[in-house]
Amino acid sequence: MIQCKDFAPRITERGPFGGPADYESFSEVVSAANQWIESSRMQVINVETVILPDRIEDTSDDVYGVTTSNAFHPVMISQGLTINCFQCVRVWYRE
Repeated sequence: MIQCKDFAPRITERGPFGGPADYESFSEVVSAANQWIESSRMQVINVETVILPDRIEDTSDDVYGVTTSNAFHPVMISQGLTINCFQCVRVWYRE
């Protein structure tokens, strides 16, 4: 069965009101994906960079950020609303 796993920048520092203030760099995201690949027993099919909206389902304790590293904020416009996005790594694999 083919599956995928996303790796997004984690929040590294909280702001004055508990919101995110700083995030991991993209190279740290790539490093986390590499570590996961090395420690897993699966066949990697593809690795890609994707832009995702500011929420990823199935993540715990609100550790993923809403912006990419280096203060770059890609934005999508959906039905007149601005949605912040961030860059992540997606690994496609077969167990």
